[in-house]
Amino acid sequence: MTTENKYRIGFFILLIISSLFFFDFIRIDMEDETLEFPTFISGVPAEMPSIVERLESVEQAVCSSSKEGEKAVRKHAIGMLKKKAGALGGNGVVDIVTDYGQHSSLKDDCSFGVYVRGTAVVFAD
Repeated sequence: MTTENKYRIGFFILLIISSLFFFDFIRIDMEDETLEFPTFISGVPAEMPSIVERLESVEQAVCSSSKEGEKAVRKHAIGMLKKKAGALGGNGVVDIVTDYGQHSSLKDDCSFGVYVRGTAVVFAD
Protein backbone atom coordinates (compact mmCIF):
# COMPACT_ATOMS: atom_id res chain seq x y z
CA MET A 1 0.00 0.00 0.00
CA THR A 2 1.45 3.32 -1.01
CA THR A 3 1.69 6.38 1.18
CA GLU A 4 -0.82 8.19 -0.99
CA ASN A 5 -3.44 5.49 -0.39
CA LYS A 6 -2.81 5.67 3.37
CA TYR A 7 -3.46 9.41 3.27
CA ARG A 8 -6.68 8.89 1.31
CA ILE A 9 -7.96 6.28 3.76
CA GLY A 10 -7.06 8.52 6.70
CA PHE A 11 -8.83 11.46 5.07
CA PHE A 12 -12.03 9.48 4.50
CA ILE A 13 -12.01 8.14 8.06
CA LEU A 14 -11.71 11.69 9.42
CA LEU A 15 -14.43 12.86 7.02
CA ILE A 16 -16.82 10.16 8.25
CA ILE A 17 -16.12 10.94 11.92
CA SER A 18 -16.59 14.68 11.40
CA SER A 19 -19.85 14.00 9.55
CA LEU A 20 -21.13 12.08 12.56
CA PHE A 21 -20.47 15.13 14.75
CA PHE A 22 -21.96 17.54 12.18
CA PHE A 23 -25.18 15.60 11.73
CA ASP A 24 -25.49 15.12 15.50
CA PHE A 25 -25.15 11.34 15.57
CA ILE A 26 -22.42 11.82 18.16
CA ARG A 27 -22.82 14.59 20.71
CA ILE A 28 -20.17 16.09 22.96
CA ASP A 29 -21.70 17.96 25.88
CA MET A 30 -19.89 21.18 26.51
CA GLU A 31 -19.46 22.49 30.03
CA ASP A 32 -22.81 23.61 31.38
CA GLU A 33 -22.56 27.07 32.92
CA THR A 34 -26.19 27.48 33.95
CA LEU A 35 -26.84 28.77 37.43
CA GLU A 36 -27.56 26.23 40.13
CA PHE A 37 -30.75 27.90 41.35
CA PRO A 38 -33.54 25.66 42.54
CA THR A 39 -36.56 25.47 40.26
CA PHE A 40 -40.00 24.19 41.13
CA ILE A 41 -42.43 23.10 38.46
CA SER A 42 -46.06 24.05 38.88
CA GLY A 43 -48.17 21.23 40.30
CA VAL A 44 -45.23 19.09 41.46
CA PRO A 45 -45.16 18.60 45.23
CA ALA A 46 -41.76 19.35 46.70
CA GLU A 47 -40.26 20.56 49.92
CA MET A 48 -39.69 24.16 48.97
CA PRO A 49 -37.78 26.56 51.22
CA SER A 50 -39.68 29.60 52.40
CA ILE A 51 -39.96 32.42 49.91
CA VAL A 52 -38.76 35.78 51.21
CA GLU A 53 -39.79 37.81 48.18
CA ARG A 54 -41.53 37.23 44.85
CA LEU A 55 -39.77 39.39 42.28
CA GLU A 56 -41.51 39.21 38.92
CA SER A 57 -42.52 36.87 36.16
CA VAL A 58 -39.76 35.62 33.85
CA GLU A 59 -40.38 34.00 30.49
CA GLN A 60 -38.47 32.52 27.59
CA ALA A 61 -39.57 31.23 24.18
CA VAL A 62 -37.27 28.99 22.14
CA CYS A 63 -37.76 27.18 18.83
CA SER A 64 -36.90 23.50 18.45
CA SER A 65 -36.00 21.96 15.11
CA SER A 66 -37.97 18.78 15.79
CA LYS A 67 -40.56 17.24 18.09
CA GLU A 68 -37.86 15.07 19.70
CA GLY A 69 -35.77 18.16 20.49
CA GLU A 70 -38.47 19.87 22.54
CA LYS A 71 -37.30 18.24 25.78
CA ALA A 72 -33.74 19.52 25.39
CA VAL A 73 -34.98 22.96 24.32
CA ARG A 74 -37.23 23.09 27.40
CA LYS A 75 -34.23 22.37 29.62
CA HIS A 76 -32.33 25.20 27.90
CA ALA A 77 -35.27 27.58 28.34
CA ILE A 78 -35.41 26.80 32.08
CA GLY A 79 -31.67 27.58 32.25
CA MET A 80 -32.44 30.94 30.65
CA LEU A 81 -35.14 31.55 33.30
CA LYS A 82 -32.52 30.93 35.97
CA LYS A 83 -30.22 33.53 34.39
CA LYS A 84 -33.05 36.06 34.21
CA ALA A 85 -33.93 35.38 37.87
CA GLY A 86 -30.30 35.92 38.84
CA ALA A 87 -30.24 39.23 36.95
CA LEU A 88 -33.28 40.34 38.98
CA GLY A 89 -31.53 39.45 42.24
CA GLY A 90 -33.40 36.20 42.83
CA ASN A 91 -32.04 32.82 43.76
CA GLY A 92 -34.79 30.56 42.42
CA VAL A 93 -37.73 30.15 40.06
CA VAL A 94 -41.12 28.74 41.06
CA ASP A 95 -44.41 27.92 39.32
CA ILE A 96 -42.75 26.98 36.02
CA VAL A 97 -45.29 26.32 33.29
CA THR A 98 -44.47 25.10 29.77
CA ASP A 99 -46.49 25.58 26.58
CA TYR A 100 -45.64 23.90 23.28
CA GLY A 101 -46.38 25.00 19.72
CA GLN A 102 -46.75 28.39 18.08
CA HIS A 103 -46.06 31.47 20.19
CA SER A 104 -46.30 35.16 19.36
CA SER A 105 -42.66 35.87 20.27
CA LEU A 106 -41.34 33.16 17.89
CA LYS A 107 -41.10 33.21 14.11
CA ASP A 108 -44.14 32.06 12.16
CA ASP A 109 -42.24 29.12 10.63
CA CYS A 110 -41.39 27.66 14.07
CA SER A 111 -43.73 24.71 14.39
CA PHE A 112 -42.01 23.19 17.46
CA GLY A 113 -41.89 26.16 19.80
CA VAL A 114 -41.36 25.88 23.55
CA TYR A 115 -42.56 28.70 25.82
CA VAL A 116 -41.59 28.57 29.51
CA ARG A 117 -42.61 31.04 32.19
CA GLY A 118 -42.19 31.20 35.94
CA THR A 119 -41.78 33.55 38.86
CA ALA A 120 -38.37 34.70 40.06
CA VAL A 121 -38.12 34.54 43.85
CA VAL A 122 -35.71 35.02 46.71
CA PHE A 123 -35.55 31.97 48.98
CA ALA A 124 -34.58 32.20 52.65
CA ASP A 125 -31.13 30.85 53.45
